Amino acid sequence: MTGVPEDSGPTDRRPGPGEPVDGWRRRWADRARALGGAARSRTRRFWTGAQPTLRQLWWTEEPATPVTTVDRRFPEPLVVPAQGQVYVFLVRVTFTWSSETARPELFGWYVDYFQPQATQRLHRLAVRCSVEVPPHRPRELHAALAAALAEDDPPPWTYARGEVTFTCEPDVTVHLDERVRRLLQPYWEQRIALECERDLTRRRTDYARERDRGDPAGPGSSAGEARRQAEGSGPVRRGSRPDAPVEQFTPLEPLLPPPAPRAAPGRRPRPHPPDQPGPPLP
Repeated sequence: MTGVPEDSGPTDRRPGPGEPVDGWRRRWADRARALGGAARSRTRRFWTGAQPTLRQLWWTEEPATPVTTVDRRFPEPLVVPAQGQVYVFLVRVTFTWSSETARPELFGWYVDYFQPQATQRLHRLAVRCSVEVPPHRPRELHAALAAALAEDDPPPWTYARGEVTFTCEPDVTVHLDERVRRLLQPYWEQRIALECERDLTRRRTDYARERDRGDPAGPGSSAGEARRQAEGSGPVRRGSRPDAPVEQFTPLEPLLPPPAPRAAPGRRPRPHPPDQPGPPLP
């Protein structure tokens, strides 16, 4: 398609000196309408044929997959008073922060912004649970704090700023005050020593019973040795256990009896019992 009419005829010429101008304009208007209709039909056909190809080339932006960012923070231990307001407990906490809406470059800034709120929230719970717990029982405080977290304020905790949302999960442990630890150290040393002595006595008794079961000798001697071992009177030689490799050994051949003594020259040999063979004849 060009701007020049395809076939030039008498309608394309300029009007002569005596020809009216309106007829000439009407013919040009009709010609323009015909050319425009042809152009529109060709464009419509071209657009209909090009749509499948253009549809393959269109840019389609897929929805972004949410990415969860996780970070763990270890703040300073929380100091909470124990029963009597003299000694304290040390509550160590680990905060696990996660978010699907925060950008990675701003994640740390949001965690620094929300962590003081989470620390204060946990501190209120710990103070409420610790005022009735003796200072030498950190396990009771840990159980009470875990129950308070599960019932009164269950995690995960949610914090939001604008369109950004964070979740926080605290993990707590309770430790003794250093002054209470020094006071309890002699008690625990003595308790450990007594438990070790008790275990040693129990083991000696068990070994004596095992030896009595595997010893074919008289029961009196075994019972006396077991009693001496239980009382710790002195070191007693301990026999092998019934399941030891020495006790499980079985000889392949029976043991031969000892040889009988030979008779002196000029004397007759003494008769042997029927269950023992005599010496071989020369």
